[in-house]
Amino acid sequence: MAGLSLCNSSAHTQATTPPANSGAGEKKPPAVPVGEKASEPKPADKTAAPAPQLPGPEKLLNGGNFWDHWKYISEEEKEANRNVTWKVISGGKDQPSVLVCSGKPYGYIRTQKVYENFQFSLEWMYPNDPNANSGILLFTAEPDKVWPKAFQVQLHRPEAGYVFPTPGSGAKSANKLSPTMPLDLPVGKWHQCVLTCRSGNISVMINGAKLGEVTGCDPSKGAIALQSEGSEIHFRKLVVEVLSPEPAAQPKEPVAQQKPDQP
Repeated sequence: MAGLSLCNSSAHTQATTPPANSGAGEKKPPAVPVGEKASEPKPADKTAAPAPQLPGPEKLLNGGNFWDHWKYISEEEKEANRNVTWKVISGGKDQPSVLVCSGKPYGYIRTQKVYENFQFSLEWMYPNDPNANSGILLFTAEPDKVWPKAFQVQLHRPEAGYVFPTPGSGAKSANKLSPTMPLDLPVGKWHQCVLTCRSGNISVMINGAKLGEVTGCDPSKGAIALQSEGSEIHFRKLVVEVLSPEPAAQPKEPVAQQKPDQP
């Protein structure tokens, strides 16, 4: 009985033990028909959506009919003639046209369009008055009135470059811009102003010098306006360019690798 029991146990063990390398528990790839190639996995589509195309610089003085770009607002609008207060005259051969503002009555012209992230540039000149007064209004909001909810870039000759919310309009900002000393802006000479507005911030540059920045502007978008404020003033080269909300990232310079010390 002992021998028979041992034999039966051995046979049972061999029947229940799987053979080596049988592949039990592993999944086999599906068979590929003869003459066909196995399909390769497609690479992931890494193509990013193209950035929106910006319209490019827009001329607001020499680009067609002047009043197609601007709206006239005056404290005496019923009696005033917009073509008397604001006149476009030829600048002569190979020279840009000039917008002449008489300064009377008080008021402004504003762009028909609303801008949020943009750069606005112009040149202006005081023809004869050393105390000439005018200004540029940014983020100008409706209703149209004298004076509107906006941020003023001062062009009053002794204080040119100051930036502040229109008093009593409800416009607010985190700070104001007050240049430390008057700019040297002689009469009878053209001066350049470049204003860069992004995400509610206003950066001011006059005659190539950056004066500073006003941040946290509310409102942070609106029309661009030029003031008629009692003095004759001339403008030319009015150009606005829409910008992306954030400036383009500048490429980083490679870090120079240090050579190991020689023995």
